[in-house]
Amino acid sequence: MSTQETKLWTIEKELWVENRLGLHARPAAKIATAAQQFDADITLEKEGLEVNARDLLDVLALDSPQGTRLVLRARGPQAREAATFIAALFARKFEEK
Repeated sequence: MSTQETKLWTIEKELWVENRLGLHARPAAKIATAAQQFDADITLEKEGLEVNARDLLDVLALDSPQGTRLVLRARGPQAREAATFIAALFARKFEEK
């Protein structure tokens, strides 16, 4: 009998909402869609409120205008890839003007 060991990475990143309109429906949908593509548990936290990043309504419930600090946490086999991808969305301001 063989045992397969899976590495579970836990990644934490500080993110800032820089786009002018904050995390409205479109950016929140991009976060949720991205989070669903990875084999990882992904959360976003704002001032102690932690939500599931895969859930659009949870992300919207964070009520995050421009300038908000969020903490992204990802745990699982693809945590590193997920955190990098979602952080890039924030860095690109969700491709909004």
